[in-house]
Amino acid sequence: MPAMQPVPKVVRVDWFWTIANGVPAQVRKFFQYAGALSSADAQTWVNSFNSAYNTTGFQADMPATTVLNSIMLTDLTSASSPQAIASTGRTGTNGGTSVPNSIAFVVKDRIARRYRGGHPRTYLPGVPTARLSGPDTWDATNGTNLLNDWVTYINACMAAAPAGVGAVLEVNVSYFAGFTNHTFSSGRIRPLATPRAVPLIDAIVGHSFNPRVASQRRRNHQSA
Repeated sequence: MPAMQPVPKVVRVDWFWTIANGVPAQVRKFFQYAGALSSADAQTWVNSFNSAYNTTGFQADMPATTVLNSIMLTDLTSASSPQAIASTGRTGTNGGTSVPNSIAFVVKDRIARRYRGGHPRTYLPGVPTARLSGPDTWDATNGTNLLNDWVTYINACMAAAPAGVGAVLEVNVSYFAGFTNHTFSSGRIRPLATPRAVPLIDAIVGHSFNPRVASQRRRNHQSA
């Protein structure tokens, strides 16, 4: 598969957690900026992502078994653009117990463009069981509170960007459009995602949450 195309003035942010029994979990989001991003500003900004996890109260939404180990910010403008990591660990301070590793809380990231297929979403791992109203449903009030806390956290991260970075917008980046049938040496034909010549950027215009529990079954097979 060809290498991913650069996306000027967009940063990718990855959150790396361990959840119950040391199982790894990762969340990825994209942000577009208007100014310039130096290496020093990249480090300052990712440090703000880390500190806001505590100061906005989102750390208190997570149980002690959900530990944020690090956050990595990567400028996608080119292969030599800045990358920075904040590695101050943040252990959840909620007194509850964590949902099973195979469960995730889905934040639906809405965009203005309509199309068939999967839409941008964020899978939050390791949330407290108290957020559930049943085995496969999130409680409406608790789910709304968790959603609002996540949005507050993300907004604080964007607002904390250094002055030189300029205005920041939460976005989705689409690297693929449709599928192309590929014939392997065995003769088997399989559809593969078709890379876009230029990645497509859509602004995130709103958020909601899926009341149904999402499955992350592969996490059940991870080792510590």
